[in-house]
Amino acid sequence: MPVRFLLPAFAVLFCACATPGTGPADTRPVNPVDERDETEAGLSGRGKLAHTPQEAAQFIRRYASLSVGLVNYIDPARTQLVGREFTGETVVFRLDNTGDTGPLWTAAADRAGEMVEEYAWPEAEARWESATEAHVAMVRLESIGIPAGAKAGDDIPVRIVLTGNASDIRGGFVYKTPLRNKRGRTVAFLKQGYLPLKPQDAVTPEQKAEAALMERRDGAARVTFILRKGVRLAAHVKDDDLTADQIIMPLTREISPGSGKFKRTLSSDLVPQVLPQIERQMAELKPTPFPCKAVRQDDNLVVTPLGVRETSLRQVFERLQTLRVRIEPRSNVIVVFDEQLVRVAIYGPPRHRMLIRDVALTVDPFTRADPARKPEPLRFRVSCRVVRRAEAGSSRRYGVPNNEEARAGTRPDGHLGQVRLAWSRWDEKGVMIADGTDVVDSSDVCDVLRHLWTRGMGPAEVLAFVMEAHDSLALSCELGFNWMKVDVEAMRKEMEADIKDAGDNH
Repeated sequence: MPVRFLLPAFAVLFCACATPGTGPADTRPVNPVDERDETEAGLSGRGKLAHTPQEAAQFIRRYASLSVGLVNYIDPARTQLVGREFTGETVVFRLDNTGDTGPLWTAAADRAGEMVEEYAWPEAEARWESATEAHVAMVRLESIGIPAGAKAGDDIPVRIVLTGNASDIRGGFVYKTPLRNKRGRTVAFLKQGYLPLKPQDAVTPEQKAEAALMERRDGAARVTFILRKGVRLAAHVKDDDLTADQIIMPLTREISPGSGKFKRTLSSDLVPQVLPQIERQMAELKPTPFPCKAVRQDDNLVVTPLGVRETSLRQVFERLQTLRVRIEPRSNVIVVFDEQLVRVAIYGPPRHRMLIRDVALTVDPFTRADPARKPEPLRFRVSCRVVRRAEAGSSRRYGVPNNEEARAGTRPDGHLGQVRLAWSRWDEKGVMIADGTDVVDSSDVCDVLRHLWTRGMGPAEVLAFVMEAHDSLALSCELGFNWMKVDVEAMRKEMEADIKDAGDNH
């Protein structure tokens, strides 16, 4: 959902804010944080805020890249599982009193006679073998999945379903039978020969190894078997073949339930980073790898399973949803409002964290964007003027030293710029209770927000500042990725009640 739906949730977490002292205007330069990895930290939870520099660094975080669950970028409810199923029916012969009986045996024997003509089975043998009750069984063969990248002649696992009242078909004999897809194309063949024995009937090592190739599964409504070897593909299946299974995952989310308007969750320039990670992680899954090919088609992420497998398309999709991918923004920064770790995290290169225009924050942009609400003035207001823009210098590092340079007391060329901040705090009656003017020797939005936090800015105003910077093009950023659904009105009522309580305690 849009970022405006996330604001109330943060307000619920942090509304009882302590008020720091005002003091004189602070013109000391901000000590820039280098690009080392920071710990996964945030504020400990709901409660009074101290508005210290340490607390500011906990709530406002910066990273070069982010690691996040793939499920945050796809819409599971709109994902399409496109299975290219193939099926076939056949008769299993030479069973030891475990086949169909009564009318079902008669139906199986009649169908065997038809298949003699249809599939050119040896007439004398097939008719003789089906003449005795309980020695034949009608079955249906179903594909588990037809993989891209498989070759003609490859064995492919299939499911065998008993359609009559037979109790078991292991050890039975089958004739060559074609398996076809919905278009009538022959996709695979059931090979002629004996099915694997029951494990208890296997004596020799060869028989025991073969018995493991057929597994019985007793369900509530039917008995099925997984035959891992015995069905061979009739032709190659290319990666882009329409006969291959596909999982089509939209990279868009509905802005709000029922709106019919959708927003892209992952920009096009970041998708190429994600595709090889999906392919690598799926191929390395333990204990069962799921090799696949991942591509982008318009606003969809399309995953095609590769190789022979005996898992369903649904199971492959379930594993896809467990993956985590690392994103490294390059053309902007991504601002994430993380309600679990209780923090604002800004991901991306330093050059895109720099403010390039002024930002004025007086009215809540979230209520201003709602035509049904009267715009509400904020308790913390600020005017941020960019006095000097940041310059990267020849080092492209904005004067930020790395660990070795910091120990040596040196720093690269370039600087972080400078901003002038005019801020004020107001009580619930609209009376100003504190104000000040500060100069911050950095235009890095993280440094600016951390400084404003020490002057009394709370979580809600941090989000509002980022929203204003985004809308005014003062910051090259994308807003959020975690599209959680919340009851907006309920959250706002609780937020307003908590703000009132905080004002009464002031």
